[in-house]
Amino acid sequence: MITIYGNDLSVFSNNVKLSANAIGVEYEFKALDFRAGDMQKPEFVAISPSGKIPAMTDGNFSLFESSSIIKYLADKQGSDLYPKDLQQRYTVDKWLKFSNIHVASGVTKVLFNKMFAPIMEIPVDERAMEDGMNFYNRFVGVIDAQLGKTKYLAGDALSLADITLLAMLDPSEAAGFDITPYANVVKWRNALKQEKFYTDSFTSYEDALKVIMAGA
Repeated sequence: MITIYGNDLSVFSNNVKLSANAIGVEYEFKALDFRAGDMQKPEFVAISPSGKIPAMTDGNFSLFESSSIIKYLADKQGSDLYPKDLQQRYTVDKWLKFSNIHVASGVTKVLFNKMFAPIMEIPVDERAMEDGMNFYNRFVGVIDAQLGKTKYLAGDALSLADITLLAMLDPSEAAGFDITPYANVVKWRNALKQEKFYTDSFTSYEDALKVIMAGA
């Protein structure tokens, strides 16, 4: 049985959950509580030595890092979301990595400082927030241009690159980003959020955030 360890407020955890849904893998999701110290417990550190989510176990086999996990699940299931053709696969990899590094960097810098730093009672890094805003606008613009050329990020078929980007963009409104200038991204995103792989996870990132903020 596959077990995914994560939290609905982690964009990287959500990437794994959404990808697993789209791939069609049966799994158990174990939600870990940041504030309860779940990720520092020895049994979790044995799976993810850095104490970070997401992580996954498949029997006695374990993985951490979201990109590795979703590729493993796709290959295990023989899913077309991670193509076998060499050039198609590396096109997916290119955009998947772009979203993980550039888009996620902008979103998470702002979201952490705006939402989570006050809860954790640590100083807000205004420079990081400014850098995050600049990253977001610069690199979402690149994505928008690509989606003006192709239906999906890596071509004409849905892939892990799309699901990764969707997860990275999910907190946009909660973090205070204005996504509306990027019409191609908005159209693409709205369509994917109606898909079963998304609706089976949650209605929106904002709803998940409200739950945790209510208990803060």
